[in-house]
Amino acid sequence: MRNYIKKIKKIRESKIFHIFVAESCTGGLISSKLTSLSGSSDFFEGSVVTYSNYLKNRLLKVPNTLISKYGAVSHQTALSMVKGLKKISKSEILISVTGVAGPNGGNSKTPVGCVYFGLGIKIKNKYRFTTIKKNFREKSRQKIQEKSAEFILKEIIKNLSKI
Repeated sequence: MRNYIKKIKKIRESKIFHIFVAESCTGGLISSKLTSLSGSSDFFEGSVVTYSNYLKNRLLKVPNTLISKYGAVSHQTALSMVKGLKKISKSEILISVTGVAGPNGGNSKTPVGCVYFGLGIKIKNKYRFTTIKKNFREKSRQKIQEKSAEFILKEIIKNLSKI
């Protein structure tokens, strides 16, 4: 994963951008990876770990009614989380992640390994938001968290060309 961070750092040499992250099931792992290289403060603005629904609501303004209706692990929650970041950060790349890292807690709708990502990209002073659902086959909590971090780092690199 270190190579992904090096690539992001290299792209930063020719483009000005910053990244802000809201993490739930990864518990800060994405932020840890993004800050693993010296000089990451050039592109990493910060993060919040909103593991509880209370903090999703309190910090990111995810409506409790949305979580009640769709669940904390859903497209709707991932989208609301990433849009909530826009209220506290001016970063060009906004990321949210919510999922079931396991080994317990899954159900038929959101099994262990189900992770939703929210992505906000600022293009010409306007954010474009999307969500992505991944079902990781791994059932180990650590593996799901690692795969989630790796996936979103690749997405960041892929989307940097749009800025």
